[in-house]
Amino acid sequence: MSSLFFTPDERQFFERVLETGLNDRRGHFWWVVRFALAQSLRMELPIDDRYGVPPAGGGPRSELELEQITGYGKDASQDYDDSLRLLLSIRHQEDLFVDNKRYVELLQKHARRGLEFMKAAWRPESSFHDYLLDELYIHSGYGGVQEEAVTGDLIDFSTVMQGLKQIGVSATLAANTQEGPRLTRFSLTLASVEDYDRLKKGLDDLAFAIGLGSAGIGLAREQGERRVVLDIPRPGATWHDVPWSAIRAALDGRQEFLPVSPGVDVLGKPVVFDLAETPHLFIAGATGSGKSVCLNALLLSLLVSNRPPELLMIDPKGVDFADFNGYKRLRGGHVVTDMALAVEALRDVVLEMEKRQEILRQHGARNIGEAQAQGAHIERLVVVVDELADFMMGKSGAEEPLIRLAQKARATGIHLLLATQRPEAATFPGLLRANIPSRIALTVQKSADSRIILDEGGAENLLMRGDMLIKLAGRDTQRAHGARVEAADIRATVAAMNEKQK
Repeated sequence: MSSLFFTPDERQFFERVLETGLNDRRGHFWWVVRFALAQSLRMELPIDDRYGVPPAGGGPRSELELEQITGYGKDASQDYDDSLRLLLSIRHQEDLFVDNKRYVELLQKHARRGLEFMKAAWRPESSFHDYLLDELYIHSGYGGVQEEAVTGDLIDFSTVMQGLKQIGVSATLAANTQEGPRLTRFSLTLASVEDYDRLKKGLDDLAFAIGLGSAGIGLAREQGERRVVLDIPRPGATWHDVPWSAIRAALDGRQEFLPVSPGVDVLGKPVVFDLAETPHLFIAGATGSGKSVCLNALLLSLLVSNRPPELLMIDPKGVDFADFNGYKRLRGGHVVTDMALAVEALRDVVLEMEKRQEILRQHGARNIGEAQAQGAHIERLVVVVDELADFMMGKSGAEEPLIRLAQKARATGIHLLLATQRPEAATFPGLLRANIPSRIALTVQKSADSRIILDEGGAENLLMRGDMLIKLAGRDTQRAHGARVEAADIRATVAAMNEKQK
């Protein structure tokens, strides 16, 4: 009989989930392993060899038999072995019905990777049932609110006009409709100024009237007497993905210090801004919203800029940034995944900031640009933290250096790029919020989450898959759709930039 093996730390996690999460000390370890398998199979990144059988020298290992985990050999109502073999065969493009050794090897890797993710994402003080609901159901696809926005028929102008009539708004079509990657834009002339207030207050009712449920309709004023535009979501089958190559082309020749682009606006035009002017950026969105892909698009933008900055990348989960390891301008040569080392690295950046401040004083310069013009050898540095919540919860010691950097690092050419899938007040405290006015919100579960990110609602009605609201300091909130960034895009860009920097 084949078995899977687990470390002492993983055994302790089994016990913690059973006792604290499920309130059942007499439960079975294989329950947790099944959750872990489901979690890993949802992750798109390739599986890593480090999740194989743990070495015997690392302490007494726990052993679970295949019969316990997959129900192998039990009656049909309890035997999920064939289903798992089929899932893994499709996932890895291998026939695992004829190669049992490989099947067990992949089960082992997926189980341990899922456990690692769960250990990082679930907090014992929070509900384990809610965690499972969020990770394995609500955001496992485009269910719930978002499902209504990506199914059904195309909505034409006559349908929009009928909906406007139902909410008491009178308008006429002012220009031809325009189609973007996911939305159709209707340009309208309102009959009166009062119609604008009625329309603004009645957007949810309009969405319901024309068959969109709770999916977000965009409303904006445009130049012209009583002119507005409505951006109406289309069915998901009609969406057009924007590849990284299209964004890459839009970044060529840009003269900003740190030009970055997360994707395109609602009509398909690349959205480009200068990270150096933001001067720090906070990104948040629920699991499945496209937060990690958005972050990767911004990072690739930095890599291909005329003056690529040095990067310090911190990823407590150790999965999302793996393809950046080995990048020549990556501080330390690798992504930092250990919490203690990450906090130490942040403190080192604070010390560097203080040294740079002294250099600015010596040159009589107000900022890095003026110091560079006088011959100072200072390069820009971007500190990237994925899953900020893992830092801010508990007593990691990360909050103090992050706040100091947010308050004072801009002039010295050090910028923060912080991301989380759990936008909470504890994750994004007041002093950090006050010094990071630029934010990107992807789809969140509730309006309270949107307000934590943007100081306004709206992100709860986005369409998943990279749909986002961008709020940069001093600018109006802008809706955008994220570029599609594949692992191959990251690897190719890293290789090309390393070759260029030889």
